[in-house]
Amino acid sequence: MTPATARKRLSVLQLTGIRLGALPAEPVRRLPTGIGALDELLGGGLPRGHLSEIVGGPSSGRTGVLHALLTSATRRGEVAAVVDLEDALDPPSLARAGVDLERVLWVRPPAPRAALKCAELILSAGGFGLVALDGLGARAARPLPRQVWPRLAQVVRRGGAVCVVCAPHRLADGAAALALTLAQRRARWSGRLFEGLTSTAVLTRHRFGPTGAAVSVAVSDQLSAISCQRSAVSFINR
Repeated sequence: MTPATARKRLSVLQLTGIRLGALPAEPVRRLPTGIGALDELLGGGLPRGHLSEIVGGPSSGRTGVLHALLTSATRRGEVAAVVDLEDALDPPSLARAGVDLERVLWVRPPAPRAALKCAELILSAGGFGLVALDGLGARAARPLPRQVWPRLAQVVRRGGAVCVVCAPHRLADGAAALALTLAQRRARWSGRLFEGLTSTAVLTRHRFGPTGAAVSVAVSDQLSAISCQRSAVSFINR
């Protein structure tokens, strides 16, 4: 029996209390980025329980957007985790951006596969509002197996957190519900002082709406990086 035939027969019975059709879709909960134009483009922010990608090359504003997300999450009282393959996270820059450092777990894995495993463990543990993987595309000597991304997306769905992959190029393909591509338009200066970047953000994938829309976003100077020799996993303390 086809679905159309079954629907027709049920409608003839006129059974009280029975509603025909699919269940209404639940509204997508989101984490705002804190950047007004970007949140408008994204429909309110990055979706919770879904894998997202922030894509962009050097000086594209990718790091600044990640810092904005960390600020947004920690100001809401949520705990965030950054799986930092390049060991490039700069706590002073995070503090200047308004991030509550005591709510950030900083993980520095030795290899891409270890980074993915760390992300899965953190998501499975629960209690995190945001989990970010940074530096994967730059370090992988050979492409990661395609199946790692659907697996990670499944773990994200069960955990309900925002999970974002920050890389120079797309990695997760169809496993990502959303992909945002950033490209630098110009650098902003105040005299001889560098103030930040103006970038173009293009919504290149969006499972919940149309793609192709673009906005101009201003990202402040949060691009410095330092290498800290500490334990592999730590909470950042002021």
